[in-house]
Amino acid sequence: MADKAATGEVDFKAENTLIHRSSVHYIIPAMIGLLFGQLSPMIGGICISQSLGEVPFSALSTVEPVNLIFSAIGALGGVGCGITVSKCTGSGDKSLAARVFTRSIIALTAVTTVLALVLYFCTDPILTFLQATPENFGYAREYLHIVLLGSLPIVFMFAGDYLLTDDNDPQLVLAANITAAVVNVALNLILLEGFHMGIGASAFAMVFGELVAVLMFIPHFHKKGSLCRFVSPKRREGDPSMFATLRPGTPMCIMYLMFAIQMIVQNLVLGRESGTSGLGNSAVIDNLVLFLTIFTASASEPVMPLASSYFGENNRCGTLLVKRSQYRFGMYLLVPIVLLLVVFPQVFMALFAVSDPVMLESLPFAIRIVALNALFTFTNDALVNYLSATEREHIANISYGIQIAVNIGSTLLLARVIPMDAPWYGAMIANVCACLFLFVAGRLLKGMFRMHRENVAMLTGGTPEAENVEQWKAQAADVLSAEQMAVVEEKLFPAFEKAIGEERPHACSFTVLNRDDGDVSVIMRFDHKVGLFAGEFEEEADEEELSRVYDTVVVSEFNTLHRLMINFKAA
Repeated sequence: MADKAATGEVDFKAENTLIHRSSVHYIIPAMIGLLFGQLSPMIGGICISQSLGEVPFSALSTVEPVNLIFSAIGALGGVGCGITVSKCTGSGDKSLAARVFTRSIIALTAVTTVLALVLYFCTDPILTFLQATPENFGYAREYLHIVLLGSLPIVFMFAGDYLLTDDNDPQLVLAANITAAVVNVALNLILLEGFHMGIGASAFAMVFGELVAVLMFIPHFHKKGSLCRFVSPKRREGDPSMFATLRPGTPMCIMYLMFAIQMIVQNLVLGRESGTSGLGNSAVIDNLVLFLTIFTASASEPVMPLASSYFGENNRCGTLLVKRSQYRFGMYLLVPIVLLLVVFPQVFMALFAVSDPVMLESLPFAIRIVALNALFTFTNDALVNYLSATEREHIANISYGIQIAVNIGSTLLLARVIPMDAPWYGAMIANVCACLFLFVAGRLLKGMFRMHRENVAMLTGGTPEAENVEQWKAQAADVLSAEQMAVVEEKLFPAFEKAIGEERPHACSFTVLNRDDGDVSVIMRFDHKVGLFAGEFEEEADEEELSRVYDTVVVSEFNTLHRLMINFKAA
């Protein structure tokens, strides 16, 4: 078998096409959702600065680290559970995904509730630690109390964005994010601009918008066909522990905690140097980071569900193709935005009606540095998401540890020389160090510039015309035994013809995979708008442990694509 596999043809074009289409299905809804989701707090900040002035606006920078802590909790549960769900997409084990999802939601509820109560009763010392000034302390307290009371919707919306995307429902994520943003913006305009209410009204608008989004998520979790659905949380033999489930989410969790630490150091340096003006500077930059996150997160986050699904399939070639494709696409997306901000930083400043002389002098350079740093941030995020998807999150965690240490150290050292610019330089130096560590220690340059066949014995594809299908069969016969080929011709290709019907899909890939466990997988992947689970497949697709049945066609959704697969045991 090994000798025959070595002679198999490998053409990456069809698989690359499907990865690109799948990533677009993830990226476009995610980008539009993030556009609304991240612009929503920006609109809140703009309304606060325009209606209440620069002092209340500066209070946002003292509260933001607490928001990031809850984002870290949501990322831990959403990414950790979501990657497990994506691996179940690769293997086809729906029942495991549902149990893991249910236990994760219970854990998130408990942790969020306890943390919110502790922070609520310790608000004043926390705000003092976060560098709130006498002028903005009352505003910060009012805003933070409402955020803590609404912490569950904040966490569940954040986690739900990852979970639903990994469960093939990015359109619902898009709709929920747009709805939350519209509600948030409308309430901000009505309560602040119309009724001239205080900063607490803006916090209420944010929390209520996210509550509406969470309520929109709930029907998905009750659908019978969903991987993420509520079932009995009782753990079965062989199920991953809660630690194992959440572990893939630790890099993303640490990233948000790192942002919180970075913001605390940033406020410490700027608050001591320029008081409320420095905190106002910090608030503007925080909103710029939110804006840039629309593009960095949209391009980097799909790496997780795409790569983890291929990883669950034991397809090393596919995971490398995902990394390469997503990184190139992200850079094409991000570079024009960065150049625009570098050349015209005043356009972004104008949104916040900046009039403070200190801010007017220092902000343009800060915006330029932060914009350039977004390129390194995206590189780190894409590589970390790839590591999380391939069970190497320990390397990602170390990289964030390096980033935190370098960021704090360099910022505090530079504060003695260039205090108003030290946080931005410190963040860039930390990002560059983390990138170098990931490329060297993680050996992540592999696959970035050229493609590798890895454990693929044969890879081809194209449109499912009769002559192409016959050619695929001939190529498969070169790497499969006669018995295996007979099963493929008898079961997989007829199932494929029934699945696509008369409306032919535009692109297909056909793979023979030599798995690391010694098994051989024959996989047909295709992009088709017609539902896969119809007619005779519907009942089969709901069976538990479907992927463990060998010599049988496994029918499943795969990263918004359709997949038919046969596994042959090594024995």
